[in-house]
Amino acid sequence: MRFIYIFLILIVTVHYSCKDAAKNEQNMQTGVTASPSKALTVDGIIARAELTSGSINTSGTVIANEEVEIKSEIAGKITGIFFKEGQAVRKGQLLIKLNDDDLQAQIKRTEIEIKLAEEKEKRQKQLLASSAISKEDYDMALTNLYLLRANVDIIKTNIDKTKILSPFSGIAGLKYVSPGAFVNSSTTITTIQSTQPLKLEFSIPEKYNQQIKNGSEVQFIISGFKEKFKATVYAKEPKIDPTTRTAKIRATFSNPLGKVAPGSFADITIPIGDQSKAIMIPTMAYIPDINGAKVFVSKGGQAISVSVKAGLRTEGAIQIIDGINEGDTVLTTGILQLKPKSPVNVKIVQGAE
Repeated sequence: MRFIYIFLILIVTVHYSCKDAAKNEQNMQTGVTASPSKALTVDGIIARAELTSGSINTSGTVIANEEVEIKSEIAGKITGIFFKEGQAVRKGQLLIKLNDDDLQAQIKRTEIEIKLAEEKEKRQKQLLASSAISKEDYDMALTNLYLLRANVDIIKTNIDKTKILSPFSGIAGLKYVSPGAFVNSSTTITTIQSTQPLKLEFSIPEKYNQQIKNGSEVQFIISGFKEKFKATVYAKEPKIDPTTRTAKIRATFSNPLGKVAPGSFADITIPIGDQSKAIMIPTMAYIPDINGAKVFVSKGGQAISVSVKAGLRTEGAIQIIDGINEGDTVLTTGILQLKPKSPVNVKIVQGAE
């Protein structure tokens, strides 16, 4: 009886195994998978042509028209400071005086030596006229006189170096020394900034380099000011930075009343053409690639990779010149998870800003 039960169980097991195998074979023949992949839920926008501003936005830094660290050419002890921190100074104004007592003493000694050398040169000249000495003896006396006079010029030059003057008009910074301090050529005494006018330094993508020329006007805003400032481009770096693929540009503005300080961060708007209609997509939807940029669009419930060409860029959107048409559904989220022909459920959200 036990063997009969075992035999019946084996018959039932073989029957259902054959049935499942036949079902799987039928599914494979009809192209139906046993566990279809689940559609990914993503956000998307409907591509529409929008009116672009014909400008690009970037950021930059305000820098002084002229800027210098004040240091001494020679070593010495400070005997006087003649500027006030944060106050205006004029070109040629005395800022620092160093002790020059030893140099003044050298001048006096050398002047005495010059008088003696001059008297000797006169005597040697008279003796030469009477052929009492050789021409060589006279030349040695004359050369010694010239050397002493040259030494006086050198000492006077060093005395001038004890007077540190402002190289241009501007605003003095904080002082880092006090009277009696010993300074040398590596000691920073203060800084001077020329703040009227000021310069604006910024970079733009190389694709716009030819559209910005000397004389072009840019607008910028600075934190803490409600007004917009205007600057005029006056110089461009002739070389494109090979690392960032950008061109460095400088513009100048008058800075009335000296309100803007060097070092300020600036948000810059650069007009590069007239307003026109163009398809704009969010920056997050744009995928740079070594073979060319692309985006994903939804067609027939699937994510399709489309090659595109970009134009103007703003802080949050990119202009698409080619590759997308009005009405296309551009996917904006789940980009890293998407693969060509992946099934998607698209939630339409607001378009690019």
